Amino acid sequence: MTAYKTVNIEKWNRKEHFGAYRDAIKCGFSLTVKLDISAIIPFVKEQGFKFYPVMIYLLSKAVNQHPEFKMAMKDGDLIIWDSVNPVYTVLHQDTETFSALSVPYSDSFQDFIASYNAVLQRNENNRSFLPEKAPKNHFNISALPWIHFESFNLNIADFTDYFAPSFTFGKYQTEGNKILMPLAIQVHHAVCDGLHVAKLINTLQEFCTTIQTLK
Repeated sequence: MTAYKTVNIEKWNRKEHFGAYRDAIKCGFSLTVKLDISAIIPFVKEQGFKFYPVMIYLLSKAVNQHPEFKMAMKDGDLIIWDSVNPVYTVLHQDTETFSALSVPYSDSFQDFIASYNAVLQRNENNRSFLPEKAPKNHFNISALPWIHFESFNLNIADFTDYFAPSFTFGKYQTEGNKILMPLAIQVHHAVCDGLHVAKLINTLQEFCTTIQTLK
């Protein structure tokens, strides 16, 4: 059973904010940032890794550092999962469709990449939208590697009590002496504010910059 802890909303310092954005003014928000991935490109080339799973790992590692991105409703309670697993899209070139796959999160880079490769191999001939059941403790990743966008917004018709954040990678390009990649983020305002997103981005950028220290 996936472990979690229950939030005591009555004693939570965001009690009013949670109630307002969950019930009175149901809303989320999105923003797009440019990640400096200058250190990642030589790393993947030197080590022989694929770029996409490396970014999925780094984002997963960052998300799991921050409780605001691990929240969910369970049996009427607000909970924080001990860890959350990425659900990510993979493109099928022959059909121009995609599947959503998931890999169990591991703090170990090598273990995570090994699991990613195993999941990909296991489903390489499956063109279903969801080849395997997604875990309840998840967050979402997609990619638009063909477009370097300035802004991206994922419009969800009704995400009442769906607190899992969504992230979208764009096409990276060189700007000056840096390699920058757009990352769009969509969150539910009931559990997450701009400050929390900023902290997450700072964590992710640190991981991108110090990637050579990965074990």
